[in-house]
Amino acid sequence: MKRSLSVSLRFTKTKHLLCRARVNGHNATLLIDTGASTSCIHSDLKEQFQLQTKGEPFDAAGASEGKMTASMTKKCELYLGRYKVGKHAFALLDLNHINQTLQSQGAKPIEGILGSDFLIKKKIVIDYGKKTLIL
Repeated sequence: MKRSLSVSLRFTKTKHLLCRARVNGHNATLLIDTGASTSCIHSDLKEQFQLQTKGEPFDAAGASEGKMTASMTKKCELYLGRYKVGKHAFALLDLNHINQTLQSQGAKPIEGILGSDFLIKKKIVIDYGKKTLIL
């Protein structure tokens, strides 16, 4: 029987789930969003996380007004909690509007979002009662 690994999650004041992560060796707080089709990192943090872009910029729609321009990154090393979960590509997206909303409601800003592309690919289970991601 395969051993399940679990990563602790925490709720924000806005009832969003957050996960501690490392992207290319740099600490990050990622919001777990099953409704986001693509995982993303705040575009302002491209250099901090040593991310390299791949392909041409594209229009992206999300939880903001109108379309936004995004770029995909090359696959980078991703850890959730203390577990290496492999390489994953992120969309670079301006998350200022999300962070402003979180902060206006008393929550801390995030560095990125872990979306359904990752959650489905890795067959992640979210246990809300235990506040864990099961890998």
